[in-house]
Amino acid sequence: MTRDLVAGLPKCELHLHLEGSLRPDTMRALAARHGTPIHQDLGRAYEFGSFDEFVRLFMLGLSLLRDAEDFCAATVALAAELASQNVRYAEVTSTAFSHVRRGVPVEEYVAGLDEGRRRAAAMGVELAWIIDIPRSLEPPDSGFTADLLLSGRAPSGTVGIGLGGPEVDYPPSLYEPSFRRAKAAGLLSLPHAGETTGADSVWQALDLLGADRIGHGVRCLEDPRLVDHLAATGVPLEVCITSNVLLGVATSVEEHPIRRLREAGLRLSVNTDDPGYFSTTLTDELALAADLLGPDDVVGLVEDAFACSALDEPARASYLTELRASSRSS
Repeated sequence: MTRDLVAGLPKCELHLHLEGSLRPDTMRALAARHGTPIHQDLGRAYEFGSFDEFVRLFMLGLSLLRDAEDFCAATVALAAELASQNVRYAEVTSTAFSHVRRGVPVEEYVAGLDEGRRRAAAMGVELAWIIDIPRSLEPPDSGFTADLLLSGRAPSGTVGIGLGGPEVDYPPSLYEPSFRRAKAAGLLSLPHAGETTGADSVWQALDLLGADRIGHGVRCLEDPRLVDHLAATGVPLEVCITSNVLLGVATSVEEHPIRRLREAGLRLSVNTDDPGYFSTTLTDELALAADLLGPDDVVGLVEDAFACSALDEPARASYLTELRASSRSS
């Protein structure tokens, strides 16, 4: 399957951070709106060579999101990019706590996401929100994110609670109370695990957080029993090839473990993670997957993404019918 054919497929993305989607043009526009000088050479900043450099770039983008108009603009820029790739549905993660702790009113944050989502729909892109807890920032016992999600003030279209940030020293067990409350309210449990720490973090995400999907999860391969469990239960992994390579989880694209995961019978979706900062798109990532797995697997990966999403059954069936018709005509 050629790149052009991949680009034409109706697609679904499940692991995508709004705060990591800012391209240089969007960042410059946000800075200009607030009269904020950018002292970094953005061209060089987007070619970061270490995790610390990535964090500095991420924090710069975060600092430019200050009011409802900013959050709407970031969402609309992302939606335009998704529409250009024929991404029909995306579950986008955003980190409310990171903004509120900087003094952004919750009302501004939510209003911006709501308006951005409305405008995305007009572009033909259906967005849903995952609001995640940032490890190392939100104290586990504060319950801030769970409180927001259960307060009736969460962004419209919110489907799940996530868990992001550094895994080392912040195991999933610390966040069990928040996830238990969110799950009881009908939200999906969508934590990151098994990216920068090993298989035990995936077990904790499953056993303690009731994970419906695992963000990344590639280090499950360190425990054959866990791999068998994931295959038997069908809990999907959200795989992000370029992200894993740039952040040192995999040594190269060629050595990425997606082939081993697929051969083990795991359900997988392919995703961009932080597409702005990693200079990638979902089309790029699926093209990489086609190179690693063979072109025939690409449609199956997109099918898995739609099937593992929070869409209701009629919407899921409609998208899958469209996908299969498109793949046959290709």
